[in-house]
Amino acid sequence: MDRVDDLALLRRFEPVLRLTAGEVFTPTSVERYVASAQLLLAAGTPYAQVLVERGGLDPAGLATLGREYADEPLSLRYVERPMSFSEHRAWLRRGGRQRFRPISRAAAVGLLARFIAALMQLTLLVRGAVPGGWTAAAAEQARAADPDRRCTYYGRVSRDAGYVILQYWFLYPMNDWRSSFGGVNDHEADWEQITVYVTDEPEPRPTWVAFSSHDEHGADLRRRWDDPDLDRVGEHPVVYVGAGSHSGAYLPGEYLVTVAPELPRWIDAIRLTLARLSPWHEPGELTIGIPYIDYRRGDGLSIGPGQDEEWDAVVIDDDTPWVHDYRGLWGLDTRDRFGGERAPAGPRYERDGRVRQSWGQPIAWADLDALPPTAEAARALWEGRAATLGRRLAAVEAELAVVRGHLREATVAATVAGRTTTSSAAVVAARRRTDELRQEQARLTSSLDEAERLAGLDVPVPPPHTHLRHRALPLDAARGSRVLGVWAAVSAALLMAILGGLLLANPTHLVSWSLAVLAGMIALESVLRGSLFTLVTRVVVTAAALVTVGVLVAFTVANIRVTAGILLVVTAAYLLVRTVLDALRNWVGEQEQAG
Repeated sequence: MDRVDDLALLRRFEPVLRLTAGEVFTPTSVERYVASAQLLLAAGTPYAQVLVERGGLDPAGLATLGREYADEPLSLRYVERPMSFSEHRAWLRRGGRQRFRPISRAAAVGLLARFIAALMQLTLLVRGAVPGGWTAAAAEQARAADPDRRCTYYGRVSRDAGYVILQYWFLYPMNDWRSSFGGVNDHEADWEQITVYVTDEPEPRPTWVAFSSHDEHGADLRRRWDDPDLDRVGEHPVVYVGAGSHSGAYLPGEYLVTVAPELPRWIDAIRLTLARLSPWHEPGELTIGIPYIDYRRGDGLSIGPGQDEEWDAVVIDDDTPWVHDYRGLWGLDTRDRFGGERAPAGPRYERDGRVRQSWGQPIAWADLDALPPTAEAARALWEGRAATLGRRLAAVEAELAVVRGHLREATVAATVAGRTTTSSAAVVAARRRTDELRQEQARLTSSLDEAERLAGLDVPVPPPHTHLRHRALPLDAARGSRVLGVWAAVSAALLMAILGGLLLANPTHLVSWSLAVLAGMIALESVLRGSLFTLVTRVVVTAAALVTVGVLVAFTVANIRVTAGILLVVTAAYLLVRTVLDALRNWVGEQEQAG
């Protein structure tokens, strides 16, 4: 299929992007973006060097320099100078950004998560971060470069495992999730993607769609084409785009996103224990929670066929020079140790130069290797399963006959030489392989019996959410009371202030006072959330468990002689049982060989 056919296929299923009211940036073209940017070598270091000034770069030049400096750290810089505080305020007064109404992320999570989130904000003071005023400067620069606001996607078509994979890549001039919407990070340039999987047939049929997202991986990224969560305009999937983050959602609303920092195991164990004891935790929410709200409301600009703005489509592939040859970053390199404030690399590469899995292995990226592309393919596999299993079983039994002959030959040779069978390497190796083949024979026989028993049955179509480990859903519209919202907004700062005051006052019982303050705040939060009974129940159960452990420890310490005697007797009994079982196993093996 040539590029004309690829473009027609991309156009047929191109997505509709519904942005959130207040969104500053829209997908732009590579030409407009790089023409407004500098190209730097070793940015953020004492050896930084400007290779190309603004206005002197185009995609072809970017590819050429990417090849020339293939092993060097290249990066673009979009904003020349961020706005000052006064300039930013003036920009807002001029209507530089549409008014946006946030919700309280604090009320959606527990006290511990809010405390950690407050500490995370402090790290921006010491790590590389995008300076304030950057968003406004980037927005003005993008508007000046494209006053007509033409929206572009870069489409790639590939084929694998019976699927045709349609990838739609979008370049936003900036991710302003942190500065504009209270999210986790800001960075220049933001590459996002939507992937549609269609059948590789003369008349392709859409089967799956996958949106890039913060919290989802593997099978959780994708939805079946008939999933009720997936909105469509004709054959065009609808994507609800995160404000500033530009991640994709299937349902409109506000999403609680948790970012997981790397923690030592002992700290993570303590954190898990505290999370389970907290009365407001829910199953599946035990991962570390630095909470952020991703606003994917879909109440702003709509881009796509028949929408507020239409798409300019450009076909790319592995041979597109700027895609293949430029491995550098597409925006400001802040040298952020955590990576969140550094610009991304392009569609093909990760920041370290490795090929992205979503580009190089789009089937594995969405965990589709196990799924036939069509119902007809699944039915053919099922109808031929008995014959396939029969052939594999015959091959295993043929190999088993050969290996069993080797085992008997090695056993006879060891006996003639006066060696035990356990000391003969040939016997041990042949026995190990015989055992493996016996297990495989049993498994295949069982599978063949099942296939023959169920022959004639149709392959059922599972419910659309069966493959999901975690189904991302928006927060409830009325999550918590107004009092809880106020408490959630101030509690983390209040806890830090009280603990800081205790440290400065240095009371006699500092630890006791600190624990009392923490317990009081947890109790107050549980009252506001209506979960005081749950808290009391868990505290009582935990106390009972601690008392039981304490009694056992006290008994052990007070009766060390009796405890040691019991341990020795139990250990001796265990060793005796193991010895008898090993002897029986060896005797049975020798009898089988003799037979």
